Amino acid sequence: MPQPFVSPLNFLDQKTYKDENGVEKPYGPMRFKQLVEDRYFISKNANISYSDTGLMTPTERKYIIEFINRDITRQNEAMEKAIKKK
Repeated sequence: MPQPFVSPLNFLDQKTYKDENGVEKPYGPMRFKQLVEDRYFISKNANISYSDTGLMTPTERKYIIEFINRDITRQNEAMEKAIKKK
């Protein structure tokens, strides 16, 4: 099986972050959860297997998420227009 293009473990990432209460927490677990959520969102909405999303570059993931969100917004607007016509 091919290795992912980019490792989720990046030495350039910060070590900690401050949560909404100002408490300093490790960044790694939060970032990992964010990556898993992004990959899940793409695989759920774009008919791409979860394992294939691991082969995407961060830029590709970002673009695909933008495209999916745009499509969902368009679909919701079309539904609202259809409901208003009735």
